[in-house]
This record gives sequence, C-alpha cells and structure tokens, in this order.
Amino acid sequence: MKKFLKFLFFFILFILLVLFTAPILFKGKIVKIAHEQINNNINAKASFDDINLSFFKHFPYLSAGIKQLTIEGIDEFEGDTLLYVKSFELAANVISAIKMENIEIKKIAIIEPKINAMVLETGQANWDIAKEVPEKPEEEETDTTAAEFDASIALKKFIIADANIRYYDESSGMEASLEDFDFDLSGDFSQKFSTLIINSSTEELNFVLGGIRYLRDVALNIFINVDANLEDNVFVLQENSFGLNDFILTIDGKLEMPEDEDMALDMTYATNNADFKTLLSLVPAIYMRDFADLKTTGSLALNGSIKGNVGENVNPDVDGELLVQNATFSYPDLPKNADNINIDIAYFYDGKQMDNTTVDVNKFHVELGGNPIDLSMNLRTPISDPFINSAIDAKLDLSTLSDLIPLDDTELKGIIDINLDLMGNMSMIEEEKYEDFKAVGKVLISDFLFASPEVPNPVIITNTNLGFSPQYLAVNAFKAELGNSDFSLDGKVTNYLPYVLNDGTVKGEFNFKSATLDLNEFMTGNDAEEVDTEEPDTSGLSVVEVPGNIDFTLNSTIDKIYYDKLEIADVDGKIFIRDSRIVMEKLNMNLLEGNIELNGEYNTKDIKNPLIDFGFQANSIDIPQAFASFDVLAKIAPIASKATGKVSIGMDLSSFLDQSMKPIMNSMVGTGNLSSKRIGVKSSDAFTAIGNQLNTDAFKEMVLNDLLFDFEIRGGKLFVNPFETKMGNTNLMIAGEQGFDKTMDYGINLSIPRSVLGTANTSVSNLAAEKGISLASAENLNMLVKVTGDMAKPKVSIDMKETLAGTTEAVKEEIKETAKKELETRKEDAKKQA
Repeated sequence: MKKFLKFLFFFILFILLVLFTAPILFKGKIVKIAHEQINNNINAKASFDDINLSFFKHFPYLSAGIKQLTIEGIDEFEGDTLLYVKSFELAANVISAIKMENIEIKKIAIIEPKINAMVLETGQANWDIAKEVPEKPEEEETDTTAAEFDASIALKKFIIADANIRYYDESSGMEASLEDFDFDLSGDFSQKFSTLIINSSTEELNFVLGGIRYLRDVALNIFINVDANLEDNVFVLQENSFGLNDFILTIDGKLEMPEDEDMALDMTYATNNADFKTLLSLVPAIYMRDFADLKTTGSLALNGSIKGNVGENVNPDVDGELLVQNATFSYPDLPKNADNINIDIAYFYDGKQMDNTTVDVNKFHVELGGNPIDLSMNLRTPISDPFINSAIDAKLDLSTLSDLIPLDDTELKGIIDINLDLMGNMSMIEEEKYEDFKAVGKVLISDFLFASPEVPNPVIITNTNLGFSPQYLAVNAFKAELGNSDFSLDGKVTNYLPYVLNDGTVKGEFNFKSATLDLNEFMTGNDAEEVDTEEPDTSGLSVVEVPGNIDFTLNSTIDKIYYDKLEIADVDGKIFIRDSRIVMEKLNMNLLEGNIELNGEYNTKDIKNPLIDFGFQANSIDIPQAFASFDVLAKIAPIASKATGKVSIGMDLSSFLDQSMKPIMNSMVGTGNLSSKRIGVKSSDAFTAIGNQLNTDAFKEMVLNDLLFDFEIRGGKLFVNPFETKMGNTNLMIAGEQGFDKTMDYGINLSIPRSVLGTANTSVSNLAAEKGISLASAENLNMLVKVTGDMAKPKVSIDMKETLAGTTEAVKEEIKETAKKELETRKEDAKKQA
C-alpha cells in the first residue's frame, strides 16, 4: 500500500510538472506559429510582445493570454493603428475543446484596448482586413459534412475594461468616441434558455455629424437584462435602461434573430423620471456648471416605439413624442429664471418608405429672463419633395442671460431680433415659382459681444441686417470686429433654401471690406509673441477644408493684412470660394516695398492631399524682407539669402501641402524668371570661396548688374538657366542647379580683369609660358569656375585648362585685332603719302 501511495504521489507530481513546464518548453514555437498565422490571414500588420499559457491561473481551465497586441493598417491605411490591446486573456476547458462538443469558456477579457475605426470616402473600412479564401474548383471539392463545426460554446463572462474607441466616417463626417469604456457580459450560452446581463458605461461619449457636435463628454450608462431563447434566437428585454448623463430611458420589448431572415424588433421606450431637470442634463452649458444646485419645476415625458425588421433595404419604424409642460429652471444665486417652458414634438420615421417620415414641432416656447422665444415646424415628404412650414419669433437681450445661467468668466451682450416664416415645397424653388413659396422675415443683431477665456479675442458684431425672400437672402449689413481685425460685408445669397433643406449649393456675391485683417490671431498654436521667431510654430495648424457646397464671390478691398511676419497693404481683387477651392483672380497687393498680382487657388478636393497652384508677378520687392518673411525662400534659394536690392519675379508654382499647411518641397513644381538692375551680395559662402581660390577680395562684397534669367523647380531642385551679368568690369555667365537639401552644382564663366587678381595671374601665366604663349598683353583672364557641395561649405575648383585655352584665345584675338588696326593705319599713311 505504501508503495502504491508513493507511486501515486510521484505520478501526480509528474503530471503537475508536465502541466507547468509544457507551456514554457513549447512557448517559443507557439509564439512563432501564432504570429505567422495571424499575419497570413489578414491584410494588415500584426505584432505582439508575448503569449502566456498556464494551467494554474484558472485551474482546471487553460489560461491563454496575449500582451501588447497591435494591428496596423497597410496601403491606404499605412501608418494608422486599427487596434492596440494591452492584454487579452481567455480561460477555457481544454477537454471540452478537444472533444468539440460543448466548449466551455470561463472568461474572455480584453484590457485597455484602443480601437481606431475609420471609413474612407470610397467606403473602404480599415477593419475589413480578413483575407479572402480562394474558391476551390468544383472537381476539387470534397464532402466536408463530417468535419463541419457542430459544437456549442458555453461562454460565462466577457469583459472589456478601460477601452478608448474612436470611429470616423470621412464620407458622412460622422465621428464618435468613447473614453474609459467598460463592458461586462455574463450568461451561459450553452443552455437553450439563459439570462444575459450586460453592464456598460463610459464617462465621455462624443458624437459629431456633419460638423455639428450633438454630444460632448456625456456620461453613458447601459443596463440590459435579457431572457434569451438561444435555440430560437428570441430575446425578451425587461427593465432595461439607457442613460445619457441624468436622462434615462427604460426599454422593453422583444428582438428576434431567425436564421436566414431579417432581424425583427418590437420595443418601446420611455423616460423613467418625469423630472424636467434630467432633460437639461443633456445641455453642456448647463450640465457642466453647478448642475446639482439647479432648481426645476414642470413635467417631462418622452415615449415611443421601435417596430419592424432590420435588413439590407429595410429599417424598423420609429415614432415618439416629447412633452414638456409648464417647466422652469433657475439657479438659487441668480436673480432671473427660465419660465413657461412648453415643448410638444412628435416624430415618425418610416423604415420602409422614408418619404413618409414626419417631424412636427407643434410648440416650442421658452422665456429666458423675460425674453420670449417661439418656434414651430412641420416637415413632410423629405425625400421626394421636402415640404416645410416653419416659424420663429424671438427677441433676446443677451446681457440678461448672465442673470439666468452661470457664465463664469464669459461676457455676453447684444440684442438679437428674429422674425421668420417659411412655408412651401422644394419644387417651388427649383421651378422658380417663388410666388408660391412663403419666405419672409428678418434677422437683426446689434452691439453683440462675446468674450471668454476659451476664445483668444472678443467677438464683436456691431450691426447685422438680414432680409429674407423666396428668391434670395439679402445681407444688407454685417459689421464685425475680432481682436485687431475688422470687416464688413454686404451682398446677396441665393439658393439658400435648397442648401438648408436638401444639402444644395448655396451661392452668393458680396462686397468684403476691411481696414485691418490680422490673420495671426486666427492661427492656432501661435501666440502674438511667437510671430517674430525665426521658425514659426505650426504644430497647432491643420488643413482648413473648403466646403464643396458653397459658391461665393468676394469683391475684396483690404487696407492692411498681417500674416506671420508680413504686412500686406492695399489688397484689391476677387476671391472665389467654390468646389472645395479658394480661387484668387487678379488679386493685387503691396508688400515687401513692391507690388504683387496673384492668380491661383488653394484646393482641398482631396483633403488628405491639399494643394496650392499659383501664378504671380512680383515687381520691385525687397530681397532681405522677402527672405525674412517667407521661410520657403530659404529652402528654395538659400544661396541668395545674403543678397540685397530689389527684384521682380514672375512665377507659376504648384505644390502639395502637408497636414500642418506647409509645402511638401519635393512635390513643388514651377517655372519663372527673375530680373534686377542691381543686386548686392555680401559674405556669400560660394563667392567668398571663389575669391579665396583666386587670392582676391573682389568677391567678398559684390554688386551684380542687369540680371535676367529663367529658372525651373522640379524634383526637389532649382535649375537656373544660363544668364549673363556684370560685376564692375568682370563679366559672368552663370548656370547650374541647387537642391532643397542645400547641395549645389554651378558653373561660372568669368572674364575678369587681371588687375583684380592675385597669385592667379602667375599660375595662368606660367601655364601659358609652358605652351610658348605670352599673356603679358592680356587684360582679362577667361576662367571656368565650378562650385559644388554644400551651400554652407562650398567646394570651388578652377578648370585651368579651360581657363588657359580661353585666355590664350582671347590674346590671339587681341593680337589679330591689334595687327588689323596697325595694317589699317599703314594703309591710311600710304594713301596720304601717295
């Protein structure tokens, strides 16, 4: 017996040792296989730090875990991370998995995942990464019935902890995010009938659609209690809740998911609390400021239903009604109240025929500190021919709002007077039957002021006068100030109703005037003090998208514009905003002590690859000021950064921009010409190096006269076509190229007086003497100089062979010319003697 017990002890010890060491011994091979299998089956790049296998963590279940799992996109999504998971853990019964009968999974836990889901304008989603399995030819198909998976999965618990999830759809502009999201699902999926319980929450839910933020940092809490018939896929919901901040809906009903058929919904929803205060919790300006102290009266009721099927071309019907009766709210420390709040809104969405959808704002009345607001609206046939019947009547003294709502450090003033009536069908506008469409009213704003620590500069609107008619919206006056900037606008807007009702293109023509326009105040990431720095901080800048459904013409007159280090004066011309572009036509301006005419565009049709395409003529602009104002010039032509004088430049230039609005230098393409009567060059690295080679100071301070040359920009380089210029009595011919990487390769032909040379005279004379040629009578040396290498440390070489040949040829020509003159003189003397 003792021997048996001893044997049993060592056998159990051996089994435990195998269970403990097997995951360790085979871990390397398991990690390699897992890495290969994941990457072989997805169109993405997957990586992870480690895999953990253990029989003891959840004994008798096998525990498997992956740490630091990352999935990165490829092709269109290169550089984007789809998924990062700090740790993933699964605990399963190994025996049940081997038998493939009733796989028992105790827990699946995903800890601190970061999900970045994205849909491109083309409709391509970054999570669609599974590789397609190639279909086998019919003759190769085999009967796999016996191998079909026919096991049930007994999941006990599924957990997501501390998740950060972001979804963005480029085509619709929809963006949603969840911060610190938790999800806990418990139940038994192996049974025919089970109770499933879901608890889910997040402290920060954000939702944006079409540029409008509907939810901001909203707390979300969801509790779902489901009686599940897992055999027939029927789920009954009872006493479930869906909460946004303090606004909570109860949801009851049934959901059916039959195989090969549409999902069917039959659910109702209603508020579980009639307190009007819960609705106000959805208003950020109220919820984020002393919400606990807010006092309310009145009743609230929201109820409705969701019924119908969910399929490829069908959605369930949704109807509901919101009623607020005789409500008020007030803060105990403020003198005024919001009174007589009455709201009656009904809506119906037809999931089968969307054109039957209706929205009725039968009543919306509120008095904010004695300022009444009334609104009503009826919407019909939104798809085929939108019909609207809407009216708004409001007169607000904004200064009274600080007596109603805690505005903290925010200052708000001004009078807003709105009276507007709209009624008719879209077809009336499209068919220009303006007499059948009712559109009358006005919007008046006077002495408006908004100042807040969150806004760098106060917003002041001194006067606004808008008049409405079916044909157009008349902008009779609009005068505003923003920081140091002021501007006024008047003109006419057409097609505004299709723009509002049916996403049409709004058109308009305006006269835009400004005495001062300080664009530096609109540049996020730049303080006023930073404007004078050598390298402006553009870290806060991002691509400004130009809307595609706007067609505006601005006849612009601006006295002063401040942009970065530039002061621009007397701007006059046309600016068009259309088709996702800003187009400038004959835009004249004075800057850098000269004049510029600008034609071109800023294009955001492809928002990921914005571009500029300009043609301009600059006359008599100051070189030092230009280099101090445009950083791009130092990249294009750093060799000219130490020049002085004035130049005229004609140029056509196009370039893509990066996401911080800087030109992508290697994408830059352009042609142009430069001319100047006189340019001074002092302490140029290249010309100083030439002077050192020739042992002369003539190149330390130079004056180049009568410059005129053509140039081209392509492939990250500036190509300078051959041109001639003069430096005193020295003639120069220059040609070559330089890169944006500050490399260069120039050739310079010099015809330089020997009087300005040093030891170079001796070198050339000695070479000539070796050939039996005397240069004693040569006044100039013709030299070929090569300048290469880095612009800060140029390499200079003199081609003595070419120099000798050129100078010798010059001497020969000089001797011929002298002999010719002597011969002519003798002929004349002979004639006189005859």
